[in-house]
Amino acid sequence: MGNRALEIAAGDITIGDPSIKGAYITQTTYGSFRTALLPRKALLRACPNAEDLIAKSIAGVTPIASMFLRYYDLALAHATELQPAELDAVSQHLFDLAVLMIGARGTVAEEARSRGLAAARFETLKSNILAQLESPELSLTSLSATHRISSRTIQLMFEQAGETYTGFVLEHRLLRAERLLRNPSLRTRKIIEIAHLAGFQDVSYFHRAFRRRFGRTPDDTRKLADAAD
Repeated sequence: MGNRALEIAAGDITIGDPSIKGAYITQTTYGSFRTALLPRKALLRACPNAEDLIAKSIAGVTPIASMFLRYYDLALAHATELQPAELDAVSQHLFDLAVLMIGARGTVAEEARSRGLAAARFETLKSNILAQLESPELSLTSLSATHRISSRTIQLMFEQAGETYTGFVLEHRLLRAERLLRNPSLRTRKIIEIAHLAGFQDVSYFHRAFRRRFGRTPDDTRKLADAAD
């Protein structure tokens, strides 16, 4: 970065300034790195000391840095599906996490925590739930232990988003079951197997919930998919 050289350890973070003459990044070993562009004026308003950290190493093992990287990956994975207003919100959340990671203080930090950090924690939580929908071990208790927050806090996060934890899990398990029933490569699998693959242990409950959600039975859904092929 100009006349300042820095070797960044794997997993660590640094601030670069592309306006500095001679600024560049070289990757010396196999791997990859992420880049996030932050508006200079907004960054300096939130973190007046940000320029002092240019080309200096910021530890990437902190909880807030880990949250930033995980939310960054989630945002990148779903960016093409988002509407402009949603993209603006996600960008703001990433900026909030970035300034907390860099060292925002006072009112700015409080606003960033209540906005960006809360959103990132909720999205990370939902992503974790979706990754283990089929697991019979999925529960508020297990999520509470994994994310180090109380079961009540998890319930409140969903309530503030206008839904419930139970409703979120049920909806996505039903959607998964419906996709599996339509999958041609799974046509020979029994309905009970599909229910288990979607995370349902009680098959009778699965049939009732499925019919209530889609207006038809799992078997009818499979027959319709067969007829459409």
